Amino acid sequence: MHEQGIRPVSQYVWHDHKAQEDWWIVNLLNDEAIALFLPVLEQVKEADLHRQTIRFGMRQIERIDSAQAFIQRAHALPEAKRYEFLFSAPTSFKQNGRYVIFPQEALILQSLVGHWNLCYPEVTLDDPDAMQAILRGVYITDYKLQTLRHSLKQTRIPSFIGKVVLDVRLPAPLAEVFRTLYCFAPYAGMGIKTALGMGGVQIASQQHSCDGMDSVNKENS
Repeated sequence: MHEQGIRPVSQYVWHDHKAQEDWWIVNLLNDEAIALFLPVLEQVKEADLHRQTIRFGMRQIERIDSAQAFIQRAHALPEAKRYEFLFSAPTSFKQNGRYVIFPQEALILQSLVGHWNLCYPEVTLDDPDAMQAILRGVYITDYKLQTLRHSLKQTRIPSFIGKVVLDVRLPAPLAEVFRTLYCFAPYAGMGIKTALGMGGVQIASQQHSCDGMDSVNKENS
């Protein structure tokens, strides 16, 4: 999958400070990823990591059968002008061959749309005019970020963690598209190397609870 440029998996480790628990979040974004990885995830009970054996405790699986589920979630959200993303795992973007360690509005939207089109090719978001219209109505108003270097394969990748708040001023149809991508963000991840533990995202309703250790996003019912 890596050699083919396909990234139908996002995963990261998240520490719940309130409950003092560690969660391994795994999202499988199409049927091929589900067929390859779900049988392993359902059976594995422990993993050897850094000369230690990590034993898995509670396991939860969430199945999402279609794009319509996210559209319905977006429709159920109360209308708001501010939307908060919590970057729970080191996150970075790539632009013009360089790492970008601030979540620009265009990079956020580009990342989410790319993952959405991979996951739901039957409901693609491929109207460049609509995307530009969304960008004109979305901008970052608040953030609390910390930069860090994420070690991966002997490389220290410039990245960030923390909170970003977006102000959204859009006509109703475009606002619905944005809210759909907002609901989708925790499953897709954001930025680069989401299959290798980076780019884990939570939204406001998920920041004090975890939906599941193994979260399965199924392309078709």
